[in-house]
Amino acid sequence: MSRVDTQLRFRSFSEPKHGQTFDEFEDACAGNVALGRFAVADGATESSYAALWARMLVDEFVGSTAAEPGCWAAWLPALQTRWEIEVGQRPLSWYAEIKWQQGAFATFLGVVVEPPRWRALAVGDSCLFHIRDQKLHCAFPLKRSCDFASSPWLVGSRGFAPPMMAIRELRLEGDFDHGDRLWLMTDALAQWFLRRLEVGERPWELLEHLLTAPDGATCFSAWIGALRGATDIRNDDVTLMAVWSGDPGSPR
Repeated sequence: MSRVDTQLRFRSFSEPKHGQTFDEFEDACAGNVALGRFAVADGATESSYAALWARMLVDEFVGSTAAEPGCWAAWLPALQTRWEIEVGQRPLSWYAEIKWQQGAFATFLGVVVEPPRWRALAVGDSCLFHIRDQKLHCAFPLKRSCDFASSPWLVGSRGFAPPMMAIRELRLEGDFDHGDRLWLMTDALAQWFLRRLEVGERPWELLEHLLTAPDGATCFSAWIGALRGATDIRNDDVTLMAVWSGDPGSPR
């Protein structure tokens, strides 16, 4: 097993679309500090059982002990089979069966942190932002708010062979120091983040208080509600994850 910094920490926050509940939530996130693996996924609303597929993707990624967990051939086919069996065992209407045959889809971002390095794998528009010394050190895979499109690349539960995923994926590596922050976000929040950055703001400062707030989930929900009320963010499922090493109250 790879050496992992025992000081690694993470915290995640989620909020469903306005007017919906977590029963309808289609994002997923997971973290495993023992293995230094973290992931977020955004299920495509147009597909059926996308929430289940997003959850399976992140859980599989963070639980893998493979030296290269992003190797699609090593884990995607078996996961697709598991999704097919799990959904296929459910009572389905004729319409649901057609959607099941079409498969489910999700964007995906997985990060492996093995100080002093991190590695990221992305398909679609869930994003990673690396903050160091109160500056944006890296943005991945998108770097501008205008780069978000209505049809991002997706990981599919059917018909997506590993060679196809090799075309759709993007990978990046970077250095990781004590005190750095890695922020993982699904698309709506990531686009907001980049818009704020483009007008000269430091949006990560608005996120830091969530890590030390006694009730960060309530604070996050209220904050997202305020952004939606001001039409500063699209009404979409929102997921945020922070990964750091050491004391959350002392960012670099």
